[in-house]
Amino acid sequence: MTYLYLKASPPDPQLVNRQLAWFNFSSRFKRLFPTIMITVGASLLISVGYPILQFELTARTTQRSRIISPVPQSATAEAKGLLSPVDPRNPQVLANPSQVTSTTVDYKKVSNWFKFSQPQSFLSPTNTTHYTLSIPKLRIKEATVIIGSDDLFASLIQYGGTANPGELGNPVIFGHSILPQFYNPQNYRSIFSLIPTLKPGDEILVNFDGIEYKYIVYDYFEVTPEEIDILEQRYNQKDLTLVTCVPPGTYWRRGIIKARLSEL
Repeated sequence: MTYLYLKASPPDPQLVNRQLAWFNFSSRFKRLFPTIMITVGASLLISVGYPILQFELTARTTQRSRIISPVPQSATAEAKGLLSPVDPRNPQVLANPSQVTSTTVDYKKVSNWFKFSQPQSFLSPTNTTHYTLSIPKLRIKEATVIIGSDDLFASLIQYGGTANPGELGNPVIFGHSILPQFYNPQNYRSIFSLIPTLKPGDEILVNFDGIEYKYIVYDYFEVTPEEIDILEQRYNQKDLTLVTCVPPGTYWRRGIIKARLSEL
């Protein structure tokens, strides 16, 4: 019987080196994978938690102290004049803090931000249904404000029944906010994320019915969803109110910017 032996060809050194390098890489990756995942998770947690914690540490002086009163809040709200500015002889109560909201809330809708007693209404004697708002400091340029709408992902919203810009009273404008690191002045989901950073003297420009009004910021404070007096209409001054949720990225409280009309 005859046996034939064939000698194997020598392996390709480059292929062996590649296989060895891949084996070493996969081994190191398997050892480091838990550490990588812990690092990524901690980074995500810090990126979300740090802005909220920082906001809470610096915002304590902006939270209004609650006043204890023996008078029911609903009666106080009506007595303070949370009314439609269009026809004072036939007032509309805009809000009532006695309502109870659900635990699952869609906060892209203005109607869920406070405990309103009834839906918004568009009572303006003009035909204007929307206008634009600009805040130079925050790079917000000609953002659309719709009067009486409810979808904050589509535009800013002026609460229907509050005064129009330029009038005696207080137009109240709502805008959505998210974490500051995702701020985009052209995206209505994040457009009001930085309004808590506005300072007295900053400008808010409103173009309503072909006329540009300049409002000057004079105050910032925070309220709870029960404090609906931010809708109050005072007919001896021309104010503007901007509202968003704070800390940005949460729905715990409402941040309020107050501005006053500058002389034209």
